[in-house]
Amino acid sequence: MTDEVHPIRSAWFNCHAGVAGDMTLAALIDAGADTDMVANTIAGLGVDGYAMFFERVQRSGVSATWANIVTHDGLHEHDHDETDGHGLHRPAREIFALLDAAELPDRVRDRARTVFERLAAVEGAIHDIDPADVELHEVGALDSIIDVVGVCAALESLDIDQIYCSSIGLGSGIVNTAHGQLPHPAPATMALLTEAGAPTHGLDTTLETATPTGAALMTTLASSFGPMPGGTSHAVGYGAGTADPPGRANIVQVVITAGAGCAD
Repeated sequence: MTDEVHPIRSAWFNCHAGVAGDMTLAALIDAGADTDMVANTIAGLGVDGYAMFFERVQRSGVSATWANIVTHDGLHEHDHDETDGHGLHRPAREIFALLDAAELPDRVRDRARTVFERLAAVEGAIHDIDPADVELHEVGALDSIIDVVGVCAALESLDIDQIYCSSIGLGSGIVNTAHGQLPHPAPATMALLTEAGAPTHGLDTTLETATPTGAALMTTLASSFGPMPGGTSHAVGYGAGTADPPGRANIVQVVITAGAGCAD
């Protein structure tokens, strides 16, 4: 019997304009991830109090998908230098329990849990407390939990095996957080990027172009950082940020490729 070779499907995220959880989710939807599968997977968390819409928008003339996630805490807002855009938060152990009890595909649960474990470890080091006791502010809010699980579900929908990421664009200045005003990029974002050895570059903006959610997703799920890897491109998607600054397309681009695989 002849061994069957399955091409390895990869996703390369172009984060030169920055990265946030909602932008990453929207890019994967734009690249063809099944919205019903993503919505049904998120529903497996067994939580309510949210609504999710995917809308067509333009950012500097580029047509893109915007993930509009509304919760009882308010509108999902990244890319905002006035407020942190998030309300209620949860301790890491509560999020782990939520994921463990949820009806999720195994790879979705494993990927999502690893993202939150990485962030909890970083936040624990910043605040000098046990990672399980860390209260995750932005990433503990319901909209960001939906972002993370939604991204992992979209990757599963597209059957993505390997994930890669470009250099990540960072703004500068001050960001408002649950702890007050902090340097921008936020400490958690910089800790995640530094620990992973992720390449970065500066952008001339005070917007929070790289959020902790976006940084946690890329530094956890990406196996390497750099130029787009070789392979045959099968799909391209563009995920829009909420802000639409002049002169810069505020988008995350994802390129889905298939390359050589392994024989069964």
